[in-house]
This record gives sequence, structure tokens and C-alpha cells, in this order.
Amino acid sequence: MPQAMTIISYIVLTGMIAFISFILPKRIGKLFEISVILGFLIYLFLTYEITEALMLISLCAFVYGSLLVIFDREKQAKQRQLKEELKQSFYKKIQQEKDVRRLTLDIFFVLLVSSIGLLFIFYAPETYALLKFFIGIYFILTITQFISRVTNYVTAELYFLPEQNRLIITSALEPRDLPLEEVQEVRRETGPDLLRLHPLFTFMSENVDYTISFNSVLRLSFPGETIYINFDTKSNIIKQLIKGMKEDTEQKEKKVAALWHPDNLKRLFWKGYYAITVKGVSAYTGLLFILIWLDAPSSVMISFVLLWWVFNLYISDRVLVAASDGKKLTEGKLFNEAQQLFKQAGISKTRLYLVDSPIHNGLATGMNLGRGTIMLTTATAQLSLDTIKAIIAHEAIHIKKRDILTNQIARMLFFAVIAAGSYLFYDQLLMLTDHIVLLTILIYVLIILFPVYLSFIAQWTEMRADHLASLLLDKQGTQMANGLYELGKAQDEAVKKKLSYSTQDANSVKRKLSTEREGWFLRFIEFQFMVHPPLYWRIYSLRTYKSWRSTLMAWAGARLKESLPDFFRKSIHCNEQNTKEVNAWK
Repeated sequence: MPQAMTIISYIVLTGMIAFISFILPKRIGKLFEISVILGFLIYLFLTYEITEALMLISLCAFVYGSLLVIFDREKQAKQRQLKEELKQSFYKKIQQEKDVRRLTLDIFFVLLVSSIGLLFIFYAPETYALLKFFIGIYFILTITQFISRVTNYVTAELYFLPEQNRLIITSALEPRDLPLEEVQEVRRETGPDLLRLHPLFTFMSENVDYTISFNSVLRLSFPGETIYINFDTKSNIIKQLIKGMKEDTEQKEKKVAALWHPDNLKRLFWKGYYAITVKGVSAYTGLLFILIWLDAPSSVMISFVLLWWVFNLYISDRVLVAASDGKKLTEGKLFNEAQQLFKQAGISKTRLYLVDSPIHNGLATGMNLGRGTIMLTTATAQLSLDTIKAIIAHEAIHIKKRDILTNQIARMLFFAVIAAGSYLFYDQLLMLTDHIVLLTILIYVLIILFPVYLSFIAQWTEMRADHLASLLLDKQGTQMANGLYELGKAQDEAVKKKLSYSTQDANSVKRKLSTEREGWFLRFIEFQFMVHPPLYWRIYSLRTYKSWRSTLMAWAGARLKESLPDFFRKSIHCNEQNTKEVNAWK
């Protein structure tokens, strides 16, 4: 395992390569990118042993891939386009006063959540080198997420174009061109709700945070994302901006309590716990740190980690509800319909929460029937009642069959098999250290097998939930299939809108509808590595197969057949006219 400083140096170098290729013109940037990466690979193989070289290459590739999401050329083109449009348009700049304490608090939260993991990387014994490697990958994800936030604070500027009724936000990495007639809800808040805005504390959200002070905040809900900006309560520009929205746009006001308010301290506790256990690694690394310091035997370490894992499963519903700021439903038509479905499924104690989010999604959580919780986003709640009932029924079956627990046990079983194999075949593995290439291949095979195995278990539970949930519905499989189609269509439209706000030409981004059959390579990725089977296949199976046995056999076959290139088959696709049947393969 390379030394920590060596790893950090290569991470920084990779970041510099990604940044330089981003700021250069497209063709020159690509040429620079290819030539530098080739030279980089040759240097690593000549300088380090093959295992160290492969580990550094894997890490650098992960860093580079993460940074490419941030250093997006489409967004860079959008930024240039918006600046050119501003030169030729009449606009009013929305003046904002920066407060460095606002950004400092965000940085503080990142360091607080990550601190124990960082200590583990630098001070834990080298016998935990592989664990340090995976912790390092987590930090890369955290840092790349935070780069956009810092960039928005430093570079974002807001402009209102009254004649075109648009809000333009120029930012080096996150520009936006927002048509005000597409605002679905506007809410004035007395200040930034840090526990809702900070990415480490949020779940099932799609927030873009442009706040730069503790002044009043304007929250604008668009299809696919929610924008937060600071504003002056006395500003005439903001009043004009709000007048430019549709007359039926919902308007609300919210008083945001101080961070030290008792209600927020309670939120901070649960959201902080979510941050360090679900989104972060400090909880588990902190536990390991203590056990290492106490010189505890391996059996004790494993036992403590497993006990904490079980405890986290037990409280998972409470943690995720807190992270999403979900509101419990206790009355209304949606509540009554859900209760009827819960009664049919035999899980009458299940709770239903509504999450304020522009994402179309539903989620089941809780490790047992008595603590089952279903969360729906507000965007999902705007779909037709038949579709909402189909989504709730699907999540109800997950709780009925304890699928959350099943997937977690499957995950732990994989690690248990690896541990048992390492123990039983220790001598053979020791011999492999003399054949380092074979050992490296074995490690990479296991790394690839892990997501494939998890995908198989998760997709099996998803197909079962689709089938059994359809039996709870009035129109059974047809209603479930139509519900999935409407959900997929809504997701696609929201994504398209979101792309149109942030990219120069959303139509130039080649993207098939989620209800359509993709090319074979993308089908291979979806079937072999994703948690859910492709949506087109789920819709097809619900309209084609009536029994669970036939559905299961067809899905198992599709995981193989649909993962292979097909040159002579008809495409399976779903459209609004094709609601009764889907084209089959030849």
C-alpha cells in the first residue's frame, strides 16, 4: 500500500490534470488529457510495484471520474453563452453581500463529520491499509461535492431579465438559466436552513445552494431541482421577480430557527448521526480507533462492528426520516388510500411520510414490520392517484417481505464468505503473494463480483415487489405497469428540464427515455450492476407474465440475454399508445 502522502500527492496531481483539461479549448484539452494520462500510466508502472501501481491507477481513475462530473464542458459552454446573452440583454443585477462566516460554517461541518476518518487514515496501523484506501475514496466523493459549493460562493452572480422573465445565475461550475414561469413554488425564509442545505445532512433532495450569507432566503422550486438564493427583503428587483411567476404559483413563508434552537439541536443530532454513519465513515472508523487503542482482539472488533450495524438497521427509519425532514401524514385522501393498502398487505402499523423534494421517488425503510416506514416525495405526490397507489403498494411489499433486512444480510454474508475463505485458504493465499499479478487479479475479480451479487439480490426483491404489489391494486398488473410508466416519464421530463437550465443545449445530450430499451452495453450495466432492473423490462414483465414463477424465470433469463449484443431482435419499448402489450423479442 502506498504511503498516505504519496496518495495525497497523486490525488492533487490528478485534480490538476482534470482542471487544466477543463479550462483548455475542447480539442486541445482532449489531446492534453490523453497524452498526460498515457505518460502518467507509464511512469506509475516503471516506478512502483504492480500492486501499488494498480492501486494508484484505480484511485486516480476514481478521482478523475468524480471531477469530470464537476468539470462539465456542457456547463462551461452554458456559462459562456449566458455571459454573451447578458451583454445583449436588459438586466437587473441582484446585489448580494457575502458573509465569509456562511462558507466557514459549511467547511466546519465537513471537517467535523470527516475528522475521525482523517485521523484513521494518518494514524491507524498499516495493517488497515486496504480500509484506508476505501476511506480515501469516500473523502474524494465528499471533496468533489464540496468543490461546487465553494465555487458557487466565490463566483455566483444573479441577474433578473424582466423583459424575458428569466433568472440567470452565472457560476464557474453551476450556471443556471431559469424561466420564472416554470417555478412551481416560491418560499421566503428568514435565513438559510443549514441542516436542509448542507449535502452531508440531506437525503432524497436535489438542492442547489447559492446562499452566501445569513440574510433572508428565497427558495424556488423548479422541475428536478430546488434553488436557494439570498435576497434583500426591501429589494424591488425581488418583488418584480416574484411577480413574473405564474399567478397560481404557490407562495409560502417560513421562519428558520437559529442553529442552537432546541428543535434544531434535535435535528442536528439525528442528521449528524446520519452524516457520520450513512454518508460518512467517522462512526465506524471511530469505533475501530477506540478498539485498536484498547488493543482489542479481532473477534471483539468484528463483534462490536456487527452490533453497531444491527443497531443502525434498527433505527434506520428514524435516521432517514430525520435526514429527509419528512412530515408524517395522519389524515387526508392520500393517507386513507395508503392505510387501505397497508391493511391489504398486512402491515397496518406502517407509517407514511411526505418529503419536500422535486425528485420523483418513493422509499421503504425499517428492518421489521413494527418499524416500517414509507416515504414519498412531494413531486411523486403530484402524480395520478393510481400511480401513487402503485408506488405505495410496491414499497409496502418491501416492508412486508423485510427486503431492507434481506439486502443488508446479503451484504454481510458476502463479507463473511470472503473472511471464511481467507481463513480456510490462508496458506494458498500466502503462496499467491509470490505471484502478485494473480493476487491482484483475484482482488479485482472480488471487487467486480460484489456489486453484481448485490444487484442480483436487490433486483430479485424489486421484481417480487412489483408482482406482489400488483395483486393489491384494482387493475393489478396493468395499473402497476402504467404507474411505472408515468413515474419514468415524470422522471425523464424533470431531468430534461434540469439539463435545459444548466447546459447549453439540452437536446444535444443524447439520452433515451427510461421506459425505452437502451443499447446492449447500457442494458448490461443496468442488469448486472444496478439495484433496480431497467424500467422498460419491469413494465414489459408486468404486462406479459401473470405468475411470480414465470416472472422470476423471465427476469433470470433477461439478466443474461439482455446483457448481450442483439443485432436481429426487435426493441422492447413502452409508449403512451402501447399500454396493453409490449413488443417481444424474436
